[in-house]
Amino acid sequence: MKALQILQKAKEGGYAIGAFNVCSLETLKAVAQATQRLKSPIILEASDGEVNYIGIKELVALVNLSRQETGLPIILNLDHAKDFEMCKKAIEAGFDYVHIDASKLPLEENVAIAKEVVKVAHAHGVLVEGEMDHIEGSSEDHTKENPTIFQKTGMYTDPQKARNFVGRTGIDVFASFIGNLHGVYADEIRLNLNLLDEIQKALPNIFLSLHGGSGINDDDVRQAVKSNIVKVNVNSELRIAYKMSLQESFNSSNEVAIYKLTPPAIQAVQDVMERKIRLFGSAGKA
Repeated sequence: MKALQILQKAKEGGYAIGAFNVCSLETLKAVAQATQRLKSPIILEASDGEVNYIGIKELVALVNLSRQETGLPIILNLDHAKDFEMCKKAIEAGFDYVHIDASKLPLEENVAIAKEVVKVAHAHGVLVEGEMDHIEGSSEDHTKENPTIFQKTGMYTDPQKARNFVGRTGIDVFASFIGNLHGVYADEIRLNLNLLDEIQKALPNIFLSLHGGSGINDDDVRQAVKSNIVKVNVNSELRIAYKMSLQESFNSSNEVAIYKLTPPAIQAVQDVMERKIRLFGSAGKA
């Protein structure tokens, strides 16, 4: 099943698909095991940095192997690519989906790059996600910080500007800023759900993506899915679970064979994924 069909099925079925970042063989195993256990479609994604660490050809090969072993729909996505060249490499390597994030650039440059990516991607049957308003946050530890400080620095998405952006670029998926942030914070993140409804009305034929799925209040996530969000990104919670489990294993054992210390970390990441899959409503939808 193609990525477009998988997202369309989610939109029609009223559920969202978890987009989980991977950075290692251990996190890849967690994705495959969670997908198989809950019979859920899934988006496996990697940022520029994660792709460069794993290797672009290696990642495509490992994902293809996971598809063969599980027989389940797994979409491979390039997450937050900053330029056209990286998107082109991913498209040519066999990715199903690319997210071009030129949101830090002036609008006209963002539009131009997104259009260029769309032209190449669509020629290969690859979906494109675009981002007009920069989503704040980072991969650092924000657990002692107040999320509202970061929310105030961002430019919330204007529905009519979003419609114009989508129309000019031809993207398939739109990532909006409605209070969502990258990272986990001292307090749960609350979304501007009224704004999301306005964006959905302005973009009825476009798939909507929600970034920063780690730190958002669960009820807000459920409501966002009801408002036609079909993709929810999760990364920080996976990284935290992975790091904490590894630290505990290293601190509590004299073992030096690393592969003997990683199974608890794989399980910790898988547990987070499974909870999110159930929250998004995609369990049993493969």
